[in-house]
Amino acid sequence: VFANEGIRAEPIFITKVVDRDGVVLEENEPRLQPVISSQTAYLMTSLLTSVVEEGTGRRVRALKRICAGKTGTTNDVRDAWFVGYTPDIIAGTWVGFDNQKPLGKNETGAVAASPIWLDFMQGVLEGTPKKRFSIPEGIVFMRIDAETGKPVTPKTRKITFECFKDPFFQDTL
Repeated sequence: VFANEGIRAEPIFITKVVDRDGVVLEENEPRLQPVISSQTAYLMTSLLTSVVEEGTGRRVRALKRICAGKTGTTNDVRDAWFVGYTPDIIAGTWVGFDNQKPLGKNETGAVAASPIWLDFMQGVLEGTPKKRFSIPEGIVFMRIDAETGKPVTPKTRKITFECFKDPFFQDTL
């Protein structure tokens, strides 16, 4: 939903059935339903982009494309995940054992799962143009004091640029 600008697409398993002559016998389109606003989806994408740029997902910066993602590790280190997306594709990786055996002390989502995701995405995206996430109407950007999280003042020492919902924009969801 975050990657799809707030729209949930019902999963479908068979998109098309064709006969040996190429005649389409059946074709299924996903049912789409808006479930969160495009502004909320963009804010989540911005947060998940920060996971890649400066958090536990930073290993996938090697993709050299804008992407958003989240690492995950169970408390007992039995499972490790990385789910990430670019403006065009989303993919997830899971590392674990079917018998619930622990992976090992340091086998987190960042260490065990994100390199698999990175390798897959490098192959999938090779030769495709780089894109940015589209910014929906109703999003504003502000310079923020990185230490306080408040608007910049003359005393601000470190500035960061953050996005917010425009308080005057009328959301449809």
